[in-house]
Amino acid sequence: MYFHWAVGGLLLWRFLVCSPVIAQPAEAPPAVRAFVQHADPGASVEYCGAVSSSKFDYYLFLLQRKELAGIVLVRQRPGTLPVIADADTSLFPFRADSARSVEIPVQHGIEILLRKRNLAKKSRTPQRASSPDPDVSAVGREIDRVIYPLSGFRLGSNSTREILRVLRMGPTVAVDPRTAPPGSIIVSPTQSSIYGPIYLGHAGIVGSDGLIYSADARYGGARTKNYSVAGWSKQFSGSNGSYAFILHAPSDKDGQRFQSQITWLNIDPSSSESCGISGS
Repeated sequence: MYFHWAVGGLLLWRFLVCSPVIAQPAEAPPAVRAFVQHADPGASVEYCGAVSSSKFDYYLFLLQRKELAGIVLVRQRPGTLPVIADADTSLFPFRADSARSVEIPVQHGIEILLRKRNLAKKSRTPQRASSPDPDVSAVGREIDRVIYPLSGFRLGSNSTREILRVLRMGPTVAVDPRTAPPGSIIVSPTQSSIYGPIYLGHAGIVGSDGLIYSADARYGGARTKNYSVAGWSKQFSGSNGSYAFILHAPSDKDGQRFQSQITWLNIDPSSSESCGISGS
């Protein structure tokens, strides 16, 4: 009996020490909210709740500015100024760099807060994008809807930072974003510093009409065309940087192998159908 009591006590101790405290008060501390608003003055700000660990308090906010939507995670040690722990169109997967990494239990707490927020929103305004997953942006999902059926390749994330990493590592060829051809995937990753500012990023696909098709937060994440290639460059290249890639054409139907660099998929996102295989 003593053994079982000791094991139970140990498990309870580990739970209390390792588990974050999740809270969802109606309002964030005014100084923290003002800090977030100052980091992106043009965005509307929504507070989602707080998670506390043994070292820090974390405050979770959503930003929306026109078609862009993103998440800001603020970290504060009691008695110090708040800092931006992370900001992007999605926090998943969480960044692993030591300077701005987030403890695993806190990551789980943040995911719970986002799922609760999205579930509550779905019950109020049932829309396609208002699902109880932990994302608020659909930039990667809308690109995957187009490219995966054609290539077997998917981005698998709504984070602009992760989308750029996956494209750099994937079956792609980098092209000049200023002259990106139809079918190119273009991404401008979110940029931020610990005290601001925050520049939300974006990602989309160049259509056969020369316009960029991307998820629009104003319409529940539906794919719309908001920019020309030149307009995208003007909007994002200075603050975020812009990168463009073309996908190699798959050499088998499952997309497990891809053809050489001289062949690529020419994709038309307006119809979600491929226009065929192109070559240089």
